[in-house]
Amino acid sequence: MDCCETSLGENSGVATLAVCRECGRKGRKVRRVTLEHIINRERLSELSDAQYYFCSTSTCGVVYFSNEAGQYFTKADVRVRVGIKEVDDPIPVCYCFNHIMASLREEIERTGRSTAAASITAEIKAGNCACEIKNPSGNCCLVEVHKAVSAILGELAKNAADE
Repeated sequence: MDCCETSLGENSGVATLAVCRECGRKGRKVRRVTLEHIINRERLSELSDAQYYFCSTSTCGVVYFSNEAGQYFTKADVRVRVGIKEVDDPIPVCYCFNHIMASLREEIERTGRSTAAASITAEIKAGNCACEIKNPSGNCCLVEVHKAVSAILGELAKNAADE
């Protein structure tokens, strides 16, 4: 089984523990191994044995939180750019194979389609992904890649229709 086949499942436990106090939205459980690879070294010693959550709200500065431990880690506390929270290039979409929003857009503008999902799928089958330690969410990026490609295609189609 590879990292893109594993899942933590739906959030469980006490609902208030999974709610980001900054934005009020429910977070997704994240494994400790993800935190250990993404959080800045200076803050690693602060990690407790509590459950942490990833805040996927794009406008929230919090990346990880544990209400149980009373800890919040922001964009300034992590080693990588968190794509979902970025508005300026480079905006990461796939952390294992370095796909960024701009490269997806460039390929789509040049060819009319994106090969990113297919190439990522081939790499996953070859056992070359490490989403649990490279992606801040700790999850496989394919869903986000598909969303990004769809958004770019939709935007380009709208722009063409407006011309």
